[in-house]
Amino acid sequence: HLSAYSPLGSPGSPLSVVSGASVLNNPIVTSVAEKLQKTPAQVALRWGLQMGQSVLPKSTDEAMIKENFDIFDWSIPEDLMAKFSEIKQERLLKAEFAVHPLSVYKTLEDLWDGEIQSTSTSLE
Repeated sequence: HLSAYSPLGSPGSPLSVVSGASVLNNPIVTSVAEKLQKTPAQVALRWGLQMGQSVLPKSTDEAMIKENFDIFDWSIPEDLMAKFSEIKQERLLKAEFAVHPLSVYKTLEDLWDGEIQSTSTSLE
């Protein structure tokens, strides 16, 4: 069973500020949210649930916690669910720190089983 810890991408964290990427600002997510009259956070969390995942959003703000919890009495229609497959996947954290000549992972390709292409070929 897949569980999504921090499925909203930690908005406001140093990584989101540096990368500029945010699930909450994705045009597809915001468009679906607008059509359903929900927030982007609610749509992202509901998408995870409808995909069969556990979603574990983290917040210390009481209003956000209540908003995040309001995802169980509605669903995203099939035609809008299909839109999510148009979102380009990207890894925000590539874990270059795990790549080292003495490590099992000599390249990012080794670490990610070829899912990521690095600019360097090897550290051997």
